[in-house]
Amino acid sequence: MAARFRVWRPKAFPRRLQAVFSLLVALMVTYPGASLALAQTSDAARDQQARQLFARAEQLIDQKNYQSAVQIYQQILRITPNSFEALNNLGVLYAHLGKYPQAAATYERALHLQPDSFPLLVNLGLAYFKSGDFRSAVKPLAQAVSVQPDNFQARALLAMSYYSAQHFKPASEQFEKLVAEKPDNSTLQYLLAESYLQSGQERKLLTFFQQMLQRSPDSVTIHMLMGEADDSLDRTDEAIREFKAAAAIAPNQPNVHFGLGYLYWKKRDYEQAAAEFQREIEAGGSVAKSEAYLGDIALKQARLEQARALLNQALRLFPKLRIAHYDLGVLDWREKKYDKAEAELRQAIQLDPSQADAHYRLAQVYREQGKDRLAEAELKAVAQIHQQKQEKLFREISGGVGEAGKQ
Repeated sequence: MAARFRVWRPKAFPRRLQAVFSLLVALMVTYPGASLALAQTSDAARDQQARQLFARAEQLIDQKNYQSAVQIYQQILRITPNSFEALNNLGVLYAHLGKYPQAAATYERALHLQPDSFPLLVNLGLAYFKSGDFRSAVKPLAQAVSVQPDNFQARALLAMSYYSAQHFKPASEQFEKLVAEKPDNSTLQYLLAESYLQSGQERKLLTFFQQMLQRSPDSVTIHMLMGEADDSLDRTDEAIREFKAAAAIAPNQPNVHFGLGYLYWKKRDYEQAAAEFQREIEAGGSVAKSEAYLGDIALKQARLEQARALLNQALRLFPKLRIAHYDLGVLDWREKKYDKAEAELRQAIQLDPSQADAHYRLAQVYREQGKDRLAEAELKAVAQIHQQKQEKLFREISGGVGEAGKQ
């Protein structure tokens, strides 16, 4: 059984959107925060010393001598550890110098003093975001949005933090609101579509695409993503129609012919599938994946030597193609090369543990060698995978309710 087809699989934040979103981030990183007076102290000399150091730090910042200014603020905090102004300004300097973990730690200290400071909450979220700790960015940004619910930039950054942490359901909820405010922003449209797709909200995705296609009927990206959504709902004919529309608009678009080939392969129309995979190779798109599926077709048609050559070539181009490892495992099993078969099938399982076919085939490999206990373990894995799929189907049918009586 094949895994679902995906043209794009974002892991964190699509690289082609980094430049677009970095402008928003850059605009927000210099929030100065509220300027507060120094904490009360009974030591007048220490208070005076701190004020002089603040003035010196400002001079150094004006001279762009940021590292020296950092040292001055550190000195101030040794004198007045609870100075919100010193903590906030030190955090901004760390962020300016690209020292985001240090910035986040400093902002956290300041947050204890002013827990509802909107600029501080945003800066803290940004520091976590820019350090790649997207999950930690969510909490302060959500709090910032609760303080200023109408601030578009804070809500956009919260949406991106959910998205980059691969929490696609809450990301979609945030992007829905942003798209409603800026319906012509193509970046937000793309991110909402991807959030729907990655969180399994295919029906919402289809409705959204239908609205988008009314505005942009010649958008290749929309047709391809809509085809993916149709495929996720097992609407293969509708998916083929969308990929054909994309191919008609841009015949050399990467992945468009691979998508068509995959869908024909799924329908077991191997002649049409092979033709599309060959077009993808000629267009210089997804060459490795296309060769892997051509190898699979050759295996199904008992052209074993050709199958092995195509599968090995695909893996030379991209070593993490599950279908290629699985098919090579089948070829080795048929030729009774059990050690090689086991290695290939194990690799297929590692790449996608949710597919039962490699476990079942590995059980056959073990059984033929008399390794009955290992074979039983693989068959048990097959049964567990099928049970999990049945439970997931039940949850979908029952609207998310689990065991009877549970709320």
